[in-house]
Amino acid sequence: MTTPVFELKSVSAGYGDVQILTDVSIQVPANSIVTIVGPNGAGKSTILKSIYGIAKVTSGEINLHKLSGESIDVRATKPHHLADIGIAYVPQIDNIFPTLTVDENLDVGYKHNGGTPLQERKEKLYKQYPDLVIRKKDRAGTLSGGQRQMLALARALMSGPDILLLDEPSAGLAPALVDQLFDELVRINETGATILMVEQNARRALEISSYGYVLDMGKNRHEGPGKALAVDPEIVGIYFGKR
Repeated sequence: MTTPVFELKSVSAGYGDVQILTDVSIQVPANSIVTIVGPNGAGKSTILKSIYGIAKVTSGEINLHKLSGESIDVRATKPHHLADIGIAYVPQIDNIFPTLTVDENLDVGYKHNGGTPLQERKEKLYKQYPDLVIRKKDRAGTLSGGQRQMLALARALMSGPDILLLDEPSAGLAPALVDQLFDELVRINETGATILMVEQNARRALEISSYGYVLDMGKNRHEGPGKALAVDPEIVGIYFGKR
């Protein structure tokens, strides 16, 4: 793998006295999609929560490496400042402001990272998501499930992030919309965005991923190119279920 833009190095973390992650290491190269999969209770979402200070990190490092050469200690950064340094997060639930309009949601997500003016960045995203344009003055709570997820992605991209963190992005979507979502993540990545994703739809997520990690019992168990993991007989049989 190339030099990562984001990495966890030997991270152990948990809640109170309960340790969930043990010595977990993840590397995310620039312009890649990296997916973390594993059975329920493996600690996948705890990785994202450790980045945001929700889970307590007891050892290890979490670093963001900027293209300028600057390295930022994420553990020393307050959660509400993570967007300022270039980390955007789309949680599994409560990922939009339902009482605000679509347009207002995009305004809230804006950061001046990269120097792009608000209106310019917003117009670019509206071109990318034409379904949102016709609903721009509607309250976000009136959108369909698929439209809400597109809005959540667009709002995160308004900050011009170095890395986009996604927690179970396909959760709750109708089966017909899941493929559309993963196709959209590929398109986002092709624009130069770097993505770190936790996802239960393991096989489909790995198929679009540059690299993948399989967690089990809070530890690294397997890693490799996403497409290779998606068809590995041992991993498919143990973690994904038989075809």
